[in-house]
Amino acid sequence: MSWRLKDEKKIIEIGRNFCVAPPDYDTDRIKITLTDGYSFGTGVHETTKSCMAIMEDIDLKGKSFLDVGIGSGILSIAALKLGALEAVGFDIHRFAVEECIGNGRLNNVNNLHCFVSDRLSSIKGSFDIIAANIFGDIILSMGQDIVRLSKPSGYLLLSGVIVEDNFAVKKFFTEHGFEVIKNLFLEEYTTLLLKREV
Repeated sequence: MSWRLKDEKKIIEIGRNFCVAPPDYDTDRIKITLTDGYSFGTGVHETTKSCMAIMEDIDLKGKSFLDVGIGSGILSIAALKLGALEAVGFDIHRFAVEECIGNGRLNNVNNLHCFVSDRLSSIKGSFDIIAANIFGDIILSMGQDIVRLSKPSGYLLLSGVIVEDNFAVKKFFTEHGFEVIKNLFLEEYTTLLLKREV
């Protein structure tokens, strides 16, 4: 099985506790290893890093996590390693879902469920944390379903939002009962953490 990052000595440290590293790398950090593939989410991109760093400050123990556009599964795996009870995610690309399943096995996480889809309308129930590291216009197109699937006092972790879309994304969710907790402006994108009011 090939290591995702071509430089086998490359270790990516993220936030206070995470690192993305090969299987045989010994570390005290929470390690995530990724198989070779094409899906988004290697730990290199600023949006992934910012999401994982923010997740460290959320109490995920025993919580449900929904990953919109799951890619490699890195955010869901991170959530499970932080104590989430389950992670559910989908992606429009079958190869991404297959890579996510493989990465889940590689990282020995349980209760990772992912499937191929391009919409949230088929998902039932509600979630404590919903993450969407995709473009802002896509987040807005799914906005009503994201609101529907969020539990009272639930968190939204939204990234991949360009600066020009940040206000519109923030406005939509604050008008639907969410409070902005963090609004980070990165080099190219922005990341928002919002919490639903009870």
